[in-house]
Amino acid sequence: MRLIELPDEILHAVFTFVANSPCLVGPCLCWNLRQLSEEWRDDLDTGRHDLWALAASDLSSDSYSHDLCHAVASKKATRQRSRKRAALESGSTDEPLQKRIQTHQNELSPRRSTRLRPSTPKESYIHAYNLLLSRTESAVLQIAEHAHSSKDSLTLSKLKYVLKEHGPVAVNQRVRTGGTFLVEVNRARHVSEGVILKCIKLLVEEYGANPNVPSAEFASVKNVSISRPSGNATSKTACSTSTVGNELYPLIIAAARGMPTVVKYLLDNGADASLRGSSRFRLFSNPKKTVRGEGLTALEFAQRMWDEEMRNGLERRDMKGLQRTLDCLKLKV
Repeated sequence: MRLIELPDEILHAVFTFVANSPCLVGPCLCWNLRQLSEEWRDDLDTGRHDLWALAASDLSSDSYSHDLCHAVASKKATRQRSRKRAALESGSTDEPLQKRIQTHQNELSPRRSTRLRPSTPKESYIHAYNLLLSRTESAVLQIAEHAHSSKDSLTLSKLKYVLKEHGPVAVNQRVRTGGTFLVEVNRARHVSEGVILKCIKLLVEEYGANPNVPSAEFASVKNVSISRPSGNATSKTACSTSTVGNELYPLIIAAARGMPTVVKYLLDNGADASLRGSSRFRLFSNPKKTVRGEGLTALEFAQRMWDEEMRNGLERRDMKGLQRTLDCLKLKV
């Protein structure tokens, strides 16, 4: 049996495993199957309705947002119809009676243009997926604001509120600004290590956050060659949004900041200590100075922070957290 002849249920099961996240089943189908051949492209675009329906069911955002918006709109429409019915019966409006009756009848049976509705299961999936990404980005940005605010700092209750307000969200999805939920929580300032640990436990244990999903720390700028019709080539600067070389993992942040309880929890829940990342961190002894590293592991970042703190006059008794972090990471090497 050829791959294209597999039933929709089997293909969905395969790509659920490959995608490693329910919200990525649809994109994984397009990235891996649609580009194989024209036969696959046509089959996914015009057929395979059951497959797209299965992928759309993975996005609880579809029914969630639709039901919620529909309920709010229904209540609002009901109130408006009640007010207009009362005005119609009392004759308090200035419109002619026949026009008021016709308007009232039209509102009781509203028409909706088919152009506003997705016409295929694939389009329904795309619509639901875009809604999911939009809510995820809004949630990550709001958490980032709390994480960097001294007046409205991050707390467990605020994190729960954001996740409930914007949810369902794709907790392992990296947004356009490069951030992820776990990375932004690990970056939180003006809060204790205990608060950060509680927030991370919530994301990992209740929302299935993956500690090995990186954020994009900074966009790399590289030169690309553009050929002109005459055959001449010119160099033009373009911004690359690829995370290759720009990765930043939650474990690296926790290690560089000297948070041993967070480091231990992430390691116990699958964080890979061998992953390398790039970032810049402030010194405890002198916040005006930073330590920057590229392509370093969590242990190497923590060791570099230790060395720089010692050079800036910080004593060992003031770096107990960083020392415990180093000890914890060395056990994993």
